[in-house]
Amino acid sequence: MKKDYSFFVGDVALDEYYRAPYWPKIKEKVLVKALEPQMGGSMANAACVYAGFKESVYFLSQLNSGNITQRLCANLRDNGIDTQYILYDEQLPDSKCMIILAEDEHTLFIPTLGITHIEITPEILEAMCGAKYIYSTIVEIKPLRCGNMKAIDIIKKIRESGTKIVYDLDVALFEAEDERFLQEMDIAFFNKVGFDVYRNGKSIEEAVSQLLNNGTEIVVITLAEEGCLVYTKDQHFHVKGITVDVVDVTGAGDTFCSSFIYALNKCPDLRLAAHFANAAAARAVTIMGARGGVATVQEILDFMKDKGLEIDEFNIFL
Repeated sequence: MKKDYSFFVGDVALDEYYRAPYWPKIKEKVLVKALEPQMGGSMANAACVYAGFKESVYFLSQLNSGNITQRLCANLRDNGIDTQYILYDEQLPDSKCMIILAEDEHTLFIPTLGITHIEITPEILEAMCGAKYIYSTIVEIKPLRCGNMKAIDIIKKIRESGTKIVYDLDVALFEAEDERFLQEMDIAFFNKVGFDVYRNGKSIEEAVSQLLNNGTEIVVITLAEEGCLVYTKDQHFHVKGITVDVVDVTGAGDTFCSSFIYALNKCPDLRLAAHFANAAAARAVTIMGARGGVATVQEILDFMKDKGLEIDEFNIFL
């Protein structure tokens, strides 16, 4: 069976932006400027970037059915994403994030929606088993249930079907029970903060070896403006970052991850995939809003060319 679509599982949110002159101390008051709200949510950002490359995407989440949700879902559909598998619970609050821009950085306040149980149907599980990738985080996938099946059982069944589990572990908050989820993944993306939390005092090499020995095929550690590190059992290398004038880094990691797996669809060369993803993320931070990374392949290649990079090898991604 041809696996020609992917599932993105997790959050979609309305990002409320505020610009502060500096980051305040505890108990201090500071006036902030309210900016135009943006569509966001880490999983939704990644899904939109992936769909922007003309890949087929289904989105799975649990939301209320209010006005904000309707706006969020309409935007997903406008980005070419199928929302038929979004589930609804009227007890949930609106899905919103607050982002403070100050001192050339962004700080996110992400309210939890209180979701502890997401009951998917056997039909949804079957559709997930037919996907090429399930892209999510441990936090987002842990609430999944299907009858008597818990999340880890669902993941194992999905992997047995040949579907790849891809986690964006970002600023990871690991619990002891999460180790079993780390043993059931195929591609792991960390940022530096998330990886430092995961390795918990181990050397980078020890922590990466543990993941690879558990069956993870590819481990990627993003380093913001310093590029990324890529590890497999057969190779490891560093790809340098691209210098840009930063406008908003929100969604840069989501852009990197989706661009990387898209590149793998076109070419097995991990170095090319990493360079392409680096460029996509660098371009994204020059644009305001978490969806700034949504682009065509040609737009990313044009960006690379403008930065003086040789792009002939990357035409394979068109």
